[in-house]
Amino acid sequence: MERTGERTRDIRFYSPKNNDIVCLHSKWARNYARWLEEQPWVQSYEAGCPLDADIMGRISRAGIRTDYLQTGWATDFMLEYADGHKGVRELILREQLKKKAYVERLELSRRYWAVTDTEWMVVIMDG
Repeated sequence: MERTGERTRDIRFYSPKNNDIVCLHSKWARNYARWLEEQPWVQSYEAGCPLDADIMGRISRAGIRTDYLQTGWATDFMLEYADGHKGVRELILREQLKKKAYVERLELSRRYWAVTDTEWMVVIMDG
């Protein structure tokens, strides 16, 4: 999960599944997107899906920094499966799991997507 509006390096590539250009911000996100391209159970996906401020206002604030709840965020990947249901994947590097700030971001994302009743998973990447 990333803050929206931050300056990042863009990695763009053509996605046959989406029939469009996909913009990502890390090489591990690019690698994951390439993997999604090969999966028959994935109909399409969206990278950097922004979180809705109204839904953010409905989640529990316990254990999450107030400024995180007042910041714009985008989830890493919103998937649409071949059977029509949706899921979310948040990418994190293994070493980032040792840092409280990254764990808080994951918890924020988990709570957000739980409110929307969307399947949510973390993908741990090796840097």
